[in-house]
Amino acid sequence: YDLGYRVWARIGRAVGSGREWPALSASQQEEMDGAIVMFQEAMDQGHILAARSIGDIYFWGKGVAQDYERAMAAYKVGAEAGDVGCQFALGIMYYKGRGVAVDYEQARAWFEKAAAQDHPHAVGQLGVMYGEGNGVTPSWRRAREFYKRAIELGNSRAVENMQDLTELIQALAPLMDQRVEIHGTSRTD
Repeated sequence: YDLGYRVWARIGRAVGSGREWPALSASQQEEMDGAIVMFQEAMDQGHILAARSIGDIYFWGKGVAQDYERAMAAYKVGAEAGDVGCQFALGIMYYKGRGVAVDYEQARAWFEKAAAQDHPHAVGQLGVMYGEGNGVTPSWRRAREFYKRAIELGNSRAVENMQDLTELIQALAPLMDQRVEIHGTSRTD
């Protein structure tokens, strides 16, 4: 795994470590192909981080053609072994329909597993699901709870989501957090 990772990281630095890579030179491609073989062998021997690396390579198309099916297969290996990054990645794939049909139930299950390990983006994504009612009963209160926890875990996107939700609540349900007392027992009161 380590040698494969060093090769992958070196190529990434050479081409720019962004999510999308330009076409590799022939020598870089040869090295990348070798790194993938090393990752695959390590994953087959139970190395969880190798599974995440293969998933990332195919999900983002880094040095290979983008292949969501291969990414999904690698992420599943890591996720089932408990890797929080793979669990979150599977949640995203199911939530956005990357290589599979959109399946909010599966997305929520993987986000919940990652959130149980305090993955800040998984926690934030659960907030999105409850805020929008995707695969769950909509609940602004639950969404705020998840956003608050995600913010505490360092998810800056959750800050924006919380602000947007707060503005929405103020516009559509200004009494949501207010105690409302109703007096009287008949229509004439």
